[in-house]
Amino acid sequence: MTLAASTLSPMRRRPEDRGSHDGSAVHRTVEIDLDIYTFDIDFAGHVSNISYIRWLEIGRIQLITDIGYRTHELLELGLAPLVIRTEIDYRLPLKLGDPVHLSLDLTELRAASATIDFRITSDGQLAATARQLGLFVRLDTGKPARVSSELRGRFAPYLQQEPPDRERLES
Repeated sequence: MTLAASTLSPMRRRPEDRGSHDGSAVHRTVEIDLDIYTFDIDFAGHVSNISYIRWLEIGRIQLITDIGYRTHELLELGLAPLVIRTEIDYRLPLKLGDPVHLSLDLTELRAASATIDFRITSDGQLAATARQLGLFVRLDTGKPARVSSELRGRFAPYLQQEPPDRERLES
């Protein structure tokens, strides 16, 4: 499906809860279906690495939305979530028309930072894995800001209870 930038369709979300059905804690993850547009394609005919970075941003913004905030509301509170490290392993080239699915797991939430793992798949095949480290910063000082107990509570359903499983991420 070839679409021009002027005919962008909204992304499709598939919320997903992971966990047992015996009443124990359920882990929520962000699940998003994305489209590849002509502007995503690089000179080699596949999706540019810049597009992958944009997809990660879309996932992070959706996580913020899912916990009940909009990005501007965090900024109004004087808090900015900044990315301080990105690692991506590209495993399968994606081309125009390929379906794209992004899964996001919050794997660690520390005093002022968070780690997020991403899986990008196409037709069930792993196309890329990524990990980002983010830092919460006070806008007025530019210094790290501790995550409040209220904000930590909102992130709690998305936080993996077990340590990150690199094999699951890469399979």
